Amino acid sequence: MSAVLKSHPASERESALFEYRGVKYPDYLRHGNAQRFIEPLAKELCQGIGLDVGAGDWPLKGARPIDLKSGGDAMALPEGQWDYIFSSHCLEHLADPVAAIEHWRTRICQGGVLFLYLPHPDMTYWRPQNCRKHRHLFWPSDVAQMLWDLGFVDVIRSERDLAWSFSAVGWNGSAT
Repeated sequence: MSAVLKSHPASERESALFEYRGVKYPDYLRHGNAQRFIEPLAKELCQGIGLDVGAGDWPLKGARPIDLKSGGDAMALPEGQWDYIFSSHCLEHLADPVAAIEHWRTRICQGGVLFLYLPHPDMTYWRPQNCRKHRHLFWPSDVAQMLWDLGFVDVIRSERDLAWSFSAVGWNGSAT
C-alpha cells in the first residue's frame, strides 16, 4: 500500500505564512505564544516551584507568572528562593538584560535553573531596528557566554528552531 500525499492549495499555504522583506515566515510568529514551542523541554528542566518572568497571556504551566505588561517589573521579583526562573521572549524588551539576569540569579536557589527562550536574530522581523519593542539582539553563543560570566554553570544552548527562537539554560552554581 502506498501513501498518498495531500497537496495543500496555495490559498491555505499563504494564509499560514506572512512575508516580511521578501522572506516568508509562519504566521503564528506575529501573534505571540512562542513558549508553546519550548514548553515540553522547559517542563523537563524547570522542576519544583518557579517563576515565569514576562509570562504575558501564556505563562508556563505550574510557574508563578510575572506579567510585565500589566505593571510587573523584571527587577522586582518576589522575595525568596525559587527552583527555577523561566522567561520566554522577554529579555530582549528589558532596558538592562545583564542586570536582570544578575537579579534573577539572586532569586534562584543553589542548583536551580534559569531557562531563557529568545528570538533568534536570523528572523529579520524581530531585529530591534524592525521591531521597536525589541531593544536587544542576542546570538545563542553570546547568551551562553553571558550566563557563564554571570555565575551559571553547566550552561547549554540551542541554535535556531522552527519558531525562529533559541534556548539558553544555566544552573545557579553557587550561593548568591
